[in-house]
Amino acid sequence: MKLFASIVCPALAAAVALTSACVISSTPPAPPPTTGGPSTPAGDPMLTPDGRWFAAERTYQGDCAPAGTRGGCYSITLRPDGSFRHMLLDAAVAGTYAIAGAQVTLTPGGDAAPETMTLSADRTKLGDYVLQPAEPPVGQTAP
Repeated sequence: MKLFASIVCPALAAAVALTSACVISSTPPAPPPTTGGPSTPAGDPMLTPDGRWFAAERTYQGDCAPAGTRGGCYSITLRPDGSFRHMLLDAAVAGTYAIAGAQVTLTPGGDAAPETMTLSADRTKLGDYVLQPAEPPVGQTAP
């Protein structure tokens, strides 16, 4: 019996230790902690980090009323905070917008239905509206 215990017990102990080592070493490492930043690589510099809005204010202009009439132009201003202002000749509609790919969805305040418009690939057109040059800050002149 002593011979059996002296051979089997160490062999059994070695097998248990080896099995434990295999189990412990096969456990995958824990993932690194997240920092709360974006989970995708840096996106389009023209857009906010989440890709939903333009990073700088942009105004697109459409048709204008003939000279000498009550006047105004159709224009859409998209702001970095996700708000927009849609000028309809001399009346304004305000609301929020979101960009998804080449589509811009304008959601007016109140009961009006959302409208979706398409951006051109170079983003110089929004539907039939054309991007207007940015105006210089107050007190500065354009080059």
